[in-house]
Amino acid sequence: MEEEVRMSKKDEKYKALLDKFQTEQNRSVEESFARAFAESDDVRLFFINEDKAYTDGKNIVVDPAFHDIYKDEDCIKQTEEFLEWPSLISADPWNALKIVSRGLTLHECLHILYSNFPGNQFTDPDFNSATKVRTHKNEIKTISNISNIIEDAYIEAAGASVYDNIEIYLMFNRVAVVFANKVVEGTASEKFKSEKRKDSQKKIETLIYYLDYMANFLLFPMFELDEPGKEIADYVEKTKPLFMDGSIQENPDDRYKYCKEILEIIKPLIPEDDEAELDESLLPGKIAGQGSHAGFSNSIGGKKRKGKSQAVTTRLFTKLDGSKKDNPNTGVTELISAVKGFEKDKKAADDITSYQGYKVEHSGNSVGASAVHKEIKINENHLKINLNLRKAYQNIYAHYHLNINSYNSRFLQLLRAQVPVKENKYLFGAGIDSKMMGDMKKRIWFRNTRGNEIPDMSVLLLIDGSGSMMGERRKSAMISSVILHEVLKKQGIEHAIVEHRGYFDEPAIDVNILVDFNSKEEEKLNIMQLDASGDNRDGLALYWAEKYINKKTFCDNKLIIVLSDGCPAHAFDEYYGPVANKDTANAAMKIISRGTNIIAVALDNECGDDDEYSTYSNLKEIYPHLIQCRDLKRLTGQLLNIISRQLV
Repeated sequence: MEEEVRMSKKDEKYKALLDKFQTEQNRSVEESFARAFAESDDVRLFFINEDKAYTDGKNIVVDPAFHDIYKDEDCIKQTEEFLEWPSLISADPWNALKIVSRGLTLHECLHILYSNFPGNQFTDPDFNSATKVRTHKNEIKTISNISNIIEDAYIEAAGASVYDNIEIYLMFNRVAVVFANKVVEGTASEKFKSEKRKDSQKKIETLIYYLDYMANFLLFPMFELDEPGKEIADYVEKTKPLFMDGSIQENPDDRYKYCKEILEIIKPLIPEDDEAELDESLLPGKIAGQGSHAGFSNSIGGKKRKGKSQAVTTRLFTKLDGSKKDNPNTGVTELISAVKGFEKDKKAADDITSYQGYKVEHSGNSVGASAVHKEIKINENHLKINLNLRKAYQNIYAHYHLNINSYNSRFLQLLRAQVPVKENKYLFGAGIDSKMMGDMKKRIWFRNTRGNEIPDMSVLLLIDGSGSMMGERRKSAMISSVILHEVLKKQGIEHAIVEHRGYFDEPAIDVNILVDFNSKEEEKLNIMQLDASGDNRDGLALYWAEKYINKKTFCDNKLIIVLSDGCPAHAFDEYYGPVANKDTANAAMKIISRGTNIIAVALDNECGDDDEYSTYSNLKEIYPHLIQCRDLKRLTGQLLNIISRQLV
């Protein structure tokens, strides 16, 4: 019992460490690395907890806890001993998480650089013509596994040949999976064990045995390999040279030709489609990244790519001919340098997970509000980040990533707007520059040219958080905030997302800063905390917003977007009706006259412009610039259009 409690506490510590590792800040660091290494700005990287890693040519999915290596102390120590490394990875489970996840990221980036997406087998007319696609399912699945082995061996050989300082990551992962204690459930080899086996099941087991043997031969040459059993010995002897030669071919199309040669030789091992249907993967769980060879079946928006050609000069653990390296580079110097970087990333993650948030109190007077707000307190809440909301945020992002990409493309054209640039020191041009009159070479003329510049702008989205926003309006505001944040972040526009509400019978309002100007990566998860309850005191919230945007940003073009579904109303001092409307209108007019623009969006339920009971009809008495949103599905587009118009 005591031992169980001790193990339970240990597991909790490992779980907490994994949560810390999977902060948005750390994910963003890994994604930035992947984009730079894969030479592609559109690469996205996601952390999962599904014991796998793969890419579809654009999106990389990585499980930092792959095979639970980070908490497998014996595995890590055995791996260090095998590689003749000092005990740096075993010194801290964080280091194991870091080296495993970076190794998996590198592996998938190498696929993006050098492999074809989708794989050749999914475009090969021999398998995919209208008449053949249904009669070659098992052959396609088998050649996919052959390609998996050859591509994995090639890309890691290419990485070792071309790039400095990446071998330590690839070597660690390749060795650690052998020593890992975690049993990978559901592998194909486990599925057909029974006393009474059909002929097709025996054939599948033999096929699995063969593929497993060839994977060990090509990907794990640092370990001694037993002689093959008689049922596969002949196939092994005939195909060994093809695996060796195929895995160093510079071009992915040439590597595929070797895969087809191997397939022809081992066809007797492949059951007919009407006998049995093979799983997608026949390889054992120690082979990572199988999803990268599965067409776009795992895709969340895959990208067609043609892999680059690259000559290889060495393999990961051996020479090109498979013989042992004379002086293997153990990479101790690189390892020491890498661990120092791991420590820096851990400190950044500590800063995120230890952040408790804070509150700043203001009075109506301190933000320059009118006398009606004199006794009202403003609670400016900087929220504690709830990392458990990561999944909810990622679900919204995954669902709307096509919209986000579309808006980014449109914004990119607009935000890189051409602006006039004056260039001087010309012998002739559009006009004379008086400052250059003393130039000895008579370069006194200037010309007007066009240059690219990102406009200087900041945006504060002020969301009504009162109870009437409950339901679809709150949901739409949340989704729109996610998309707005992703687009503005991508375009480098300073922005904050804030919800506000009043306490029913108390002289106070809350302004909850969901995303702050120049925010931490993790802050975007706060958008999932957007709620609906209480009253709304819009006039005071506007005065606070003006002061906050002026304090936090220093650009000339400042914009407050008000998102509301009704007129201001705060029960404490009967702040509603004509008094509240007039006060809020005066606040908006003063703020606009002082240089900060305000545009309001009225959330209506398919009301017409002239409907006297519509939000639009009520708010047009308050805001000089007002837009009606009748369809909540169009809210995001309307918000982004508001911003785009400010840039013209």
